Formats: sequence, C-alpha cells, structure tokens
Amino acid sequence: MSISAEVQGILAVFACGLFFTLNLMLCKLLQGWDWPYFFLAGLCSLLIVLGLNALMITQQGMAAYDCQRKELKWVFLRGFFGSGNNVLGVCAALSGAPMGSIGALSSVNTVVAALLGRAVLGEPLGKLHVLAVLFSVAGAVLISDPVATVSAGASSGAAAYLGYALALLAGISLGFMFISTRKSASASSMLLTTSAMVQRWVICWILAFVPSVRDGHFQMLADSPALALLIFISLLFVLLVCNLLSSAGSKLCPAAISATVMTATNMSTGYLVDVLLFHKIPNLWTICGALMMLLAVVTVALARLPPRSVQTAQMPADQTTRSTHSRASQQSLVSFIASEFAERQVSTLSGQAIRQRAVPPASVPAAMQLGAVSA
Repeated sequence: MSISAEVQGILAVFACGLFFTLNLMLCKLLQGWDWPYFFLAGLCSLLIVLGLNALMITQQGMAAYDCQRKELKWVFLRGFFGSGNNVLGVCAALSGAPMGSIGALSSVNTVVAALLGRAVLGEPLGKLHVLAVLFSVAGAVLISDPVATVSAGASSGAAAYLGYALALLAGISLGFMFISTRKSASASSMLLTTSAMVQRWVICWILAFVPSVRDGHFQMLADSPALALLIFISLLFVLLVCNLLSSAGSKLCPAAISATVMTATNMSTGYLVDVLLFHKIPNLWTICGALMMLLAVVTVALARLPPRSVQTAQMPADQTTRSTHSRASQQSLVSFIASEFAERQVSTLSGQAIRQRAVPPASVPAAMQLGAVSA
C-alpha cells in the first residue's frame, strides 16, 4: 500500500521534531560538562556542507544546484530561518528554559501566521481566531510562571525571561522556515540543507568565539579524545538528519500541518526528557500553559476556511473584477501565507461546470393565451 506524499511529509516532520529535541538535549548535556557546544556544532555543519556538496556533484554535477531564479531568495531564507530556529532554540535551552516549554512556545508561529493570513483575506476575525489568540497569550504567561520567576531572584529571573523570549523568536523563525521551504519547490532537499548548514556554521562559530557567550573549554576535547569523537559523531548525525527531514517534510505538506506536528512533538518529547533525564518536573501552571498553547494551534486549524467554489455566473461585474485581481495576487508572499495557514486551497474555476441560476417560482410570469386555439 502506497503512502501519500502528505502523510510522508507528516512522518518526516514528526521525526524531525524528535531529532530537534535530541539536539537540545545534547546542548544542555555539553553545557553541564563544560564542553564547547557551539564550536562542535559549527564544525559539524561545515563537514555536512562539504559532504553534501561532494555527494551532489558526484551524483548530478552542477545540475544539483538548479532551481528557478525567483526561488533563490527562498533557498537563502530557508537556511536563514532554519539556522535561526535551531540557534535560538539552543540559546533558549542554555538560558534555562525547559525543553518542553520551548516546544510549546514555538506554536506561536501558527497563530501569528493565521492572523496575518486572515488580515490579507480582508475578512473579519472569527470567534475561533480570537479564542486562539487568548489561548496563546494565556499559555505563554502560564509557561513563564511570573510568580516563580520573580521569587527565584533577579539574575535567575532575567535569564529565565530571556530563555522564554528566545523560545518565542525560535517559534516565529520556525513558521517562516516552513513558508520558505514551501516557496522553494524546485530546489532539492540537499540544496536547502546546504543553505541551512552554511549559515549555521557561520553563526555557531561567531557565538563560539564571542567572550560573553559561555561555550565551555577547548581543553576538554584534548583531555578526552575518544569521548570527544563519540560526541562529535552523535551531534553530526543529529544535525544532518534533523535538517534533511525538515526540508523534505515541509515540502510535502502544508505549513500549518508541519507547524502543528512539530509543536506537538517538541512539546511532548521535550517535557519527557526534562523529567527523565534532567529531573525537572513541570508544575501545574506550566502544564496548563503548554496545553493552552497546543489548544491554540488546534483552534487555528479548526478555524481554517472550507474550500469555496466561486460561481462567476452569479457574481456582479465588480465582484468578478475583484476575484480576478485576487487570483492574480496569489503569488505574493502574504497571500501564500494565507493559503498555507489561514485557509484551505481554493479550488480553481477550470473544469467546473457553470450552472444557471435557478429562478424562484413566484417570479415566473403566468402563461397567457394569444390568438385562437386550433381544433
């Protein structure tokens, strides 16, 4: 039995969420062991770029880099937002934000994109959209737990708030990453991964050599070379598989579905790792906040418009003109976000039979007899 492309995309995004949690787990472990995570992640990214490009040239030559000219900027933005999502998520974890909360707060991208799409469609916000915003705001407040954060002290509270803020920015980057990937339809998954890894290599090494960023000591690599090699291979595998699955999965299913699956996976696996590995049990407020964030994502999914069939035969001339302009603007970025997050794809007019509008019986004139009736 063959699996549809959309189901394959959902499975790929689900597996990507698992590897994203593994990456956060490795960064927290390396920080606790005083190992240089950003240096190792940058080195892994560099080797992945060299290996992927060698494989691409060997298999396809320069044709592996072919894509439409108009999609070059989206290939770059896929790498920019993808590396931004990863680095911001790692910085949020290193700042003390729980991994499950990072996954929950990343769901804000779905709500923001859906509101933007509704605004572009020119339609008023429905009750479900307002409810999703309320769920999202309340969930973010409960996850941050202001009472506990303030009682923890000024320095710890500032670090915790910084971690939550970085998690929100990582979520927004995640949404734009899915959009950029969907807009890069002609580019291969390897090319998209190369774009992400090149930019991650640069960002990670910049952070590794910034004095204000705590990134461990390089002496640890020389003191335990065998352990350093094992950690390096593990991190290399996690980063490579996570980016390949992200590029492949988000090309096969709509951005709203990708973001929803990624959020649910990161949130559940993140809290599981927090409890089992780091013995950090979330309190009741955090759990309620995470459930509200997930409920906001589900509410946005329920609020998506059903497919609409446009009948040109029963549209006035001014509405037909507006419909033509609307279809012409579907290639713009914001209209694309609207179709990905705020509504389902609208069926086209081609191939549809135009039915004649029925006339009410009361408006039909009575039959009149003219002339004589022949025998």
